Amino acid sequence: MQLNTNYFEELWLSDNQKKEPTVEFWNFRAEEYNLSSSTVDAQLNRLEKVQALIDRGIINAESTVLDIGCGSGQFAVELAKKTRKVVGLDFSDKMLSYASANAAAEGLKNTAFIHSDWDGFHYAEAFDLVIASMSPAIHKPDHLYKMMKYSRGYCYLSSFVERHSGLKEKLYRLTDQSYVRQFNKINYIFNLLWTKGVFPELTYETGIHKRVFPLAKAQEIYTRELSVLESPKQASRIHQYLEAVAENEVVTELLQQRKGELIWKQS
Repeated sequence: MQLNTNYFEELWLSDNQKKEPTVEFWNFRAEEYNLSSSTVDAQLNRLEKVQALIDRGIINAESTVLDIGCGSGQFAVELAKKTRKVVGLDFSDKMLSYASANAAAEGLKNTAFIHSDWDGFHYAEAFDLVIASMSPAIHKPDHLYKMMKYSRGYCYLSSFVERHSGLKEKLYRLTDQSYVRQFNKINYIFNLLWTKGVFPELTYETGIHKRVFPLAKAQEIYTRELSVLESPKQASRIHQYLEAVAENEVVTELLQQRKGELIWKQS
């Protein structure tokens, strides 16, 4: 068996069976996502990442940055404080409203947020750094190659390689579904880059992420995450279970997770 570019492209495509979240899903999640990304720990983590990019000479005060799937814009905001221009795109209009507000709150004038998915995105110039931080936008080889095309310097991509939640797995079983993890994207990208003569740096970050929701909010979120809005019976099972495990009308989910981070220089 020859492990060439086509092999890893086909492997990635054949494994890409998980349904990608919709605009409606991310619009619904926008407020919660913005809040969870605004915690002190999340802010410190972003500051460390941006400083590491500066220390390594990947960005400087004259750099331009493209943020694919920028969400509520916190990473874009931190990057904009240290670079000449940051362009962020997202297909969720509610995410972008938070991104614009977060940039305005910092008094930034060098950010632009574009309402677009990655397939439909077009821009007249390349960027010194292109990032896709935990972004579902890069979910097939063509998306990766487009990302590389827009970089005249470096690319940064991060994604889960492991994520376990006892609560989520229980909910999948209750709704007669299989919990398909499918966190192989980093492996496929790493190998694809090698076949093209690009040698990325791969690092891992482990931790525990806590999600805390009022019961009613949790019931809405998990019925959407498990795609059972159109099944009253399955939605009812989720609601009943969350009621049983809630403490003082609050549902807490602990996720053990490992993120992979790839950085590479475009040739």
